[in-house]
Amino acid sequence: MAHRHIRNCCRRCVFSFIFVLTSMEIVTSITHYSVPEEMEEGAVVANLATDLGLDVKSLKRRQMRIDVEGNKKYLDINKDTGELFILERIDREILCPLKTTTYCFLKLDATIENPIRMFNIEVEITDINDNAPHFRRGTMHLDISEASPVGERFSLNNAVDPDVGTNSVKNYHLSSSEYFALEIQTGRDGSKFADLILKKALDREQQAVHDLILTAVDGGVPTRTGTASIIVRVLDVNDNAPKFDGDKYEVNVLENAPIGSLVIKLNATDLDEGSNSDLVYSYSLYTSERTQNMFTLNPDNGEIRVKEMINYEDFKIYEMEVIASDKGLNPLSGQCKVTIQVTDMNDNHPEISVKSFQNPIKENEPVDTVIAVVSVSDKDSGNNGIVDLSVPPNLPFKLRQSSDNYYELVVSEPLDREKVPEYDITFTVTDRGSPPLSDNETMTLELLDVNDNVPQFPQSFYTIRVMENNAPGALLGSLTAFDPDLHENQYLVYFILEKEIVNTSMSMLFSINPENGNLYALKTFDYEIEKEFLFHIEARDSGSPPLSSNVTVHIIIVDQNDNAPVIVSPWRAHGSVVEEKIPRSTDKGSLVAKVIALDIDSVHNSRITYQFLQVTDATLFSLDQYNGEIRTMRMFSYRDPRHPQLVVVAKDNGQPSLSATVTIKLSTVETAVKAYSDMTEVPLEYDIFSDLNLYLVIGLGSVSFLLLITILVTIVLKCQKPKSSSKAPPPCRNSVLSERNSTIADSTLVSNDAYWYSMFLAETRKGKLVVRQPLPKGSRYIVSSLPRGTGVSDTSDSAASTLQLLDVNDNVPQFPQSFYTIRVMENNAPGALLGSLTAFDPDLHENQYLVYFILEKEIVNTSMSMLFSINPENGNLYALKTFDYEIEKEFLFHIEARDSGSPPLSSNVTVHIIIVDQNDNAPVIVSPWRAHGSVVEEKIPRSTDKGSLVAKVIALDIDSVHNSRITYQFLQVTDATLFSLDQYNGEIRTMRMFSYRDPRHPQLVVVAKDNGQPSLSATVTIKLSTVETAVKAYSDMTEVPLEYDIFSDLNLYLVIGLGSVSFLLLITILVTIVLKCQKPKSSSKAPPPCRNSVLSERNSTIADSTLVSNDAYWYSMFLAETRKGKLVVRQPLPKGSRYIVSSLPRGTGVSDTSDSAASTLQSSVSSTSSAK
Repeated sequence: MAHRHIRNCCRRCVFSFIFVLTSMEIVTSITHYSVPEEMEEGAVVANLATDLGLDVKSLKRRQMRIDVEGNKKYLDINKDTGELFILERIDREILCPLKTTTYCFLKLDATIENPIRMFNIEVEITDINDNAPHFRRGTMHLDISEASPVGERFSLNNAVDPDVGTNSVKNYHLSSSEYFALEIQTGRDGSKFADLILKKALDREQQAVHDLILTAVDGGVPTRTGTASIIVRVLDVNDNAPKFDGDKYEVNVLENAPIGSLVIKLNATDLDEGSNSDLVYSYSLYTSERTQNMFTLNPDNGEIRVKEMINYEDFKIYEMEVIASDKGLNPLSGQCKVTIQVTDMNDNHPEISVKSFQNPIKENEPVDTVIAVVSVSDKDSGNNGIVDLSVPPNLPFKLRQSSDNYYELVVSEPLDREKVPEYDITFTVTDRGSPPLSDNETMTLELLDVNDNVPQFPQSFYTIRVMENNAPGALLGSLTAFDPDLHENQYLVYFILEKEIVNTSMSMLFSINPENGNLYALKTFDYEIEKEFLFHIEARDSGSPPLSSNVTVHIIIVDQNDNAPVIVSPWRAHGSVVEEKIPRSTDKGSLVAKVIALDIDSVHNSRITYQFLQVTDATLFSLDQYNGEIRTMRMFSYRDPRHPQLVVVAKDNGQPSLSATVTIKLSTVETAVKAYSDMTEVPLEYDIFSDLNLYLVIGLGSVSFLLLITILVTIVLKCQKPKSSSKAPPPCRNSVLSERNSTIADSTLVSNDAYWYSMFLAETRKGKLVVRQPLPKGSRYIVSSLPRGTGVSDTSDSAASTLQLLDVNDNVPQFPQSFYTIRVMENNAPGALLGSLTAFDPDLHENQYLVYFILEKEIVNTSMSMLFSINPENGNLYALKTFDYEIEKEFLFHIEARDSGSPPLSSNVTVHIIIVDQNDNAPVIVSPWRAHGSVVEEKIPRSTDKGSLVAKVIALDIDSVHNSRITYQFLQVTDATLFSLDQYNGEIRTMRMFSYRDPRHPQLVVVAKDNGQPSLSATVTIKLSTVETAVKAYSDMTEVPLEYDIFSDLNLYLVIGLGSVSFLLLITILVTIVLKCQKPKSSSKAPPPCRNSVLSERNSTIADSTLVSNDAYWYSMFLAETRKGKLVVRQPLPKGSRYIVSSLPRGTGVSDTSDSAASTLQSSVSSTSSAK
């Protein structure tokens, strides 16, 4: 575009110039043209033939040519057109290198022949801005002294531009600078020059080099520029004096510092450079000669060193003034003041002396007991003479200053020989000199043992797994405790704490070696009978007094595979062969039978798998190895046998595995449709003596047997004669009446509480009261002497005295139970009260104040204190979190009760927390499998017989056993007469055969409900598709299935017999009751004065308002008021209880009831009795 623009401009210029020349043709004979430089080759300048008036057609013939005078041939003529054109690109700066010439011409001669003629042509070459300004040196270096005055001028090299006129250099620009400015000057020839002017004083110490950019700009359009770099280096002058880091220096030096040792190194700096910054150090005239003799000053580096031995006692402080001078022409200097203080040396060691030391000591020495007395001293003075005494900080001892330089070593913490048996106590004395001097002395302190540690088991709970069928006497494990005490305090004896299980003591099941804690089994265990045991082992040391601790042992009996599977289905009534009937028209995949085996071993060993041991045709039947279902793999053909036999083996998962087998003999029967095709009738066979018959016969026999027994018992009771009574009245008796209303008579307890009889024995003939065993502390007893003829309650002439016993802390707290089982409902609220575990201490006052703790036991990095909390005052146990039965089913830990006596005594109890399940999980349908949502599609032949298995629904519930019991019900059924559902096993069977009226796609909705309150459920929809079999080809014939009545005549007779015998049994019982309730005949014998009494079923009797029994329970129920003839009930009676009330003569014994009139009290359940 630029060349095209230039070409157009050139043409306009040429045409205008030719016009001018044409108008001046009369004046001159030279033809002038003007063209700009840098035109393209071939560009036309003008039509020379036309301008010269020549015929264009004759140019070749007349051989017209162009001659150049002394230059290259830049132009030529086109002989065809007569146009003058550019032959070679023209550069005006090469053609006319001198810028003094304003115009640049190219002279040409045009010559033609025939006739010869010559023309003079001048072509002026005009300038264009095709060159940028440039500097001869791209970088200019200037050295300027920092002392140069402001306004000083510095010349710069000018830029050169080959172009002329306005296209040459017109201006200069300088990059921004606060120190320099630019001044532009114009020469005589119009050229531009630039001078650098200093506008601010320079400081080499602030900036040593300045970088500037000089830019030259020409006047062309567009403008062109050229740049050069100016580097100004600032030259230094000595205008900065040396300066020390500080004006004053204070330094300490030891009095015995070695000669040549460095005291201080002075450092002065000079911001100048070169010789102006080289420094020399020297003393000033104000420095004394004594100081200069004691210390040397290095003039080059400023180091001050010791020159002679320094004595603190001679001179304590030295002062000097140091000068630093530079080496400039006009040297400058700086000075500082140095003060040297001599420090006294600590050259005397402190001394320590042990005045008294007690060794050995008991480990239970109280805190603040004095063990040793130590004195310290130091001959130095000042801080060097002040001493400090110390012992290692990690020891349980501390120093206590008693007087100047005297210290006592006392016990600061309780000692424990089991942790550290002896201590090496190092007394270290240190003065406060610099450097400090010290001395030390070590004493060994030995601790004597006391019995202060209870035996400790490595675990608080032991779980020992014992394989069943173990040999008696087998070693189960070693429960060894450790006592860190010494000698007899660490000798341990092991015991099994008794706990009866079903009248069997733990000592009859297990034995422990009292010396080493080895636990042995005394019998062979059976996992199927006993799965676990829980008891305590106690370890007791031989100290005085002995200490003990116990541990809980959990024995888990591990199952062995010692029980073979048992086939429970199909039921085998006659040996091991089971007969089953199956229609020959059964379709492929139909259920033939289901084998169910049970194994009473553990879960792992009881996993049953099923296999064919023998099969008549392996292509006809298949067996599911997990659920035992036998199904057809294809339809029966005429070649298949009519009585195939299958032998199924059920194996458990044990090692080695055990098994059981069942033989299933199948009988294929023809259906009614099949009979039509063969025109042969096959009778339908069934067992007349069915299961229902068997049950009815058993029931009839049982009721008949009960009737016979009842009749025999009634006859025996009626034939018995009453016994006569000939007992004499009892003699008088001595008695002891306690605050609990107990009486001893003739060494025989007549009381409502047997406890006191175990405490005392009354020797009536000797007049003594004998104490059988130690009496409870704080108890009071009233001892009285009764005449032989008086009654039990007659104490008017007795002489009484009171015994009082003082208490000591000799009873450990006792829990009412040795093992607590607390049931906690899952999803409980955090902080809920679980129960109260209150112990009882029979001691008094502070000896009976109890504090409760949870003994820590971690379960999966969780402390028991994070799960439970106990109130230390009343033993209330709280839950700290919400429990989930499906995650945590139980916890086992210990609670300790400790009294406040001195020394305190304690006991612990095992707490078993059982998480009780809530019904918070709904059943899950696992069979049939639902691949697409909740709808299951099953296919069933329309020829299926009555009672055939259609499907089996199985649901699982992860709740506990009670809540996870599943029952099945139809929620929706297309035809209730067609299908039945077993509510317990979920089996869906046909109740009759299909008819043509039944839908082809019946739909069943089964709901599985758990046993929780409220119950949760899950549903499954089964969509059945009935398919036609090959026999259905005879669909045009209506077949009526053969049916028979299960409830036969035999069953009817059995039911009538059972009802008759049951009626006879009921009549016999009623007659017996009427006979027993009749009153006996009255006797003519005058009875003695009677008293009312109550005989309960637990053989208790109340007489004269006094209970004569070995059981206090009934006395709390009744009160007999003999004078009023009333029987008073003290408190509400237990519902359903029976009591026999009899009237006894006053002179008879307690057991003489021959003449008594008895009646029975029956406690009925009513709102009135409940309210009372």
